[in-house]
Amino acid sequence: MHRMTWPGLALAAALAAGCTASEGNKAAPAATTNETVNESANLSAATEVAAAAVNDCAKVKTKDWKAWVNVMPGPGSSPTLHVTGHAITPTGGWKVVLNTGPLDKALPPTQHFALVATAPGQVTQVVTEWDLQVEIQDAQPKYKAVVISCGSTGIATIPVEIVS
Repeated sequence: MHRMTWPGLALAAALAAGCTASEGNKAAPAATTNETVNESANLSAATEVAAAAVNDCAKVKTKDWKAWVNVMPGPGSSPTLHVTGHAITPTGGWKVVLNTGPLDKALPPTQHFALVATAPGQVTQVVTEWDLQVEIQDAQPKYKAVVISCGSTGIATIPVEIVS
């Protein structure tokens, strides 16, 4: 036999009262098959959303890549690397970003970029085109190329024009 202290007894009484004090002491109905299926679907949808955070750039098509360095002279000017292209996603709602990556040490160097695409949940089934653009201020005056990658896979190698 266990002895309860007054605070422990008060807590037990409060918990017991709270468990049975719902609208006229009605017991909650058992979950129906549909409710169980809906809860499973919600869990499945949550898992899909978590999985969508993975880079899905392999499902994205790209085209029309261009790269150039603007070395126009002028007061306060410095070389600027411009990279543009288009990404085509299979549905709406995607998030597509072109992130600046490392610059290799070759002479002239190659600038690397990473294409990151995040798939949405349920959305309209319409092919969507995205304009991608990146500028790097205070860039190198000359580049061998720009490389766009999806993970470890190269998407495009673009020669860099010099605009002066």
